[in-house]
Amino acid sequence: MKDLTNLDVTAPGKDALDLYNHAVTKLCYFRSPIETIIKLLNSQPDFVMAQVFNGHINLWTTDRNNASWSARSYDAISKLDHSSLNARERMHVAAIKTWVDGNLIEASRLLDEILIDYPHDILALLSGHQIDFFLGDAVNLRDRISRALPSWDKEHPLYGFLLGMLSFGQEEAGHYELAEETALQAVALNSKDVWSIHAVAHALEMQNKAESGKKFMHENESNWNSENFFIAHNAVHYDLFLLETNDLDIAVDVYDKYIFQEGSDSAVLNLVDASSVLWRLYLEGTDVGGRINALADAWKDKCNQNFYAFNEAHAMMAFASGNDHEAARKLLESMKEYVNSNDDSTTNHINTRKIGLPVSEAIYEFSLGNFDRTLEILMPIKNSVHQFGGSHAQRDAVARTLLEAAIRSRQKRISTALINERLVARPNSLYNRNKLEQINAIA
Repeated sequence: MKDLTNLDVTAPGKDALDLYNHAVTKLCYFRSPIETIIKLLNSQPDFVMAQVFNGHINLWTTDRNNASWSARSYDAISKLDHSSLNARERMHVAAIKTWVDGNLIEASRLLDEILIDYPHDILALLSGHQIDFFLGDAVNLRDRISRALPSWDKEHPLYGFLLGMLSFGQEEAGHYELAEETALQAVALNSKDVWSIHAVAHALEMQNKAESGKKFMHENESNWNSENFFIAHNAVHYDLFLLETNDLDIAVDVYDKYIFQEGSDSAVLNLVDASSVLWRLYLEGTDVGGRINALADAWKDKCNQNFYAFNEAHAMMAFASGNDHEAARKLLESMKEYVNSNDDSTTNHINTRKIGLPVSEAIYEFSLGNFDRTLEILMPIKNSVHQFGGSHAQRDAVARTLLEAAIRSRQKRISTALINERLVARPNSLYNRNKLEQINAIA
């Protein structure tokens, strides 16, 4: 039997394959496929690619609790007879095992191997792209899609989704104008492609086109604000433009409407998005009311997982800006215990030791007013922060922390050097110009 990209699938029947294809299509739109895949696995637990798919989507969440469902799927796979599987499916089984075991670098490599032989494998493309993002691997974010794209028919209904992924890779690899062009092509093909909308936002932000970005996100609000689990993240991009143009009241409204409020969905990815916005506001001394306390409370059920260091750093942003010192210290203790376990077999352990823990310590020290200590921690790793994942836009929260610490510690030479880096990249940024004025005022 053939899947929706004409690849052979060992499926138990047409109905099962139709459900599988439906789940994959939902994932392309960032609409939750959970209900579909549960229905499929309840009726066909021996459908290997359905179990593989379930493993992938639960790992996408970067939540250790959800990852347990991925492990269950791999356990189910391991008990099946693999003799009837084709070569591609066996490669997928190896890749999901490696990802479940926590080795994202090897999982990325194995998914690339699949795509060399099967460039139409949409699941390998989608999940490989996410892993590249989790690893902060800008080159492979671009090149994984570049290798596969020429093999695709431009008339295929999923083709536009590849353009959106390519655009994000182009932006992260520094090709900002090209990324904007590619992403706009993708949105023109499918206005409901929320990943491509997000790619447009990234490209515009890196070119310092804040007014254009604000306008684009507003005009496309009805396309990104419903029926997907990426709403909060696109809202963050809208907010970043609003913060840059100093539309603070609108930014707060967008935060409350789409990103987080008490009782909101406490998915880890949503909490990360909320922390990203509120920490930026905190750095500028903006009063956010009780929002930070509500966010910090939500994080308490999700931090200390030691599953993806990027998450712990954002939990620390919430605790630190809310002056919840007890939660902050507990988080640091948990991370230190994890690092001291000497378990370098997992990618996250390495990233926590090298990046996640020092970033979290620096954020906490900043909240205590220990700006010199923040500088001392962040300066040696400032060019390595990408290793614990995220995008340029997301990691800018750490870069801003470093710059603000330098300014508040009144270290003019370091502050000047840091702002010079930013001004070369974005000479017209209102934020950068304001910081330059503050630095020039240092005696």
